[in-house]
Amino acid sequence: MKKQYLFIDGYNLLFRMKEYELIKSSTFPTERDTLIDILKEYAGGHNYIVYCIFDAYLTRSKEYIKEEAPISIVYTKTGEKADQWIERKTRELRIEHFVDIIVVSDDHDERDTTLGYGAILRDCHMFIKELKERKKNISNLAKKHNTSNRIKNRHIRMSDKDRKKLENFLKGGKF
Repeated sequence: MKKQYLFIDGYNLLFRMKEYELIKSSTFPTERDTLIDILKEYAGGHNYIVYCIFDAYLTRSKEYIKEEAPISIVYTKTGEKADQWIERKTRELRIEHFVDIIVVSDDHDERDTTLGYGAILRDCHMFIKELKERKKNISNLAKKHNTSNRIKNRHIRMSDKDRKKLENFLKGGKF
């Protein structure tokens, strides 16, 4: 099976999700962590190799890649924007390995450049819509599974003493 990469412009998607009021928090790091959790849940159900890239453009640091299965979080090096990292990696992977790459961003220059390298483009709006639909489908499947697997009209014979023990255990965890 051919490898498929999903490159997400982290801050681009985060700001779009805030715009739609899907992420609300009092601190920026908490919002970023919330986005990462959402992406981990999404990536768990796909065969993509997922990278969420955040700018470290104005900080004094080296490129840092943090593995948080099933995704990788990239903080770019000093002077490099997420767009530049995505464009560079798209070019490298397409030329050297000829893999499928999907880029999630609303940045027009980035989209044009990665499209030129053969990437598949998704704007943030469509990706957010996909995230919402997937969460809804999973919720519906879980609800359907839970209601269809209930045992109906099941009578268990037990003494009153044992029934009382069971009730106490269920209520307080003690026999």
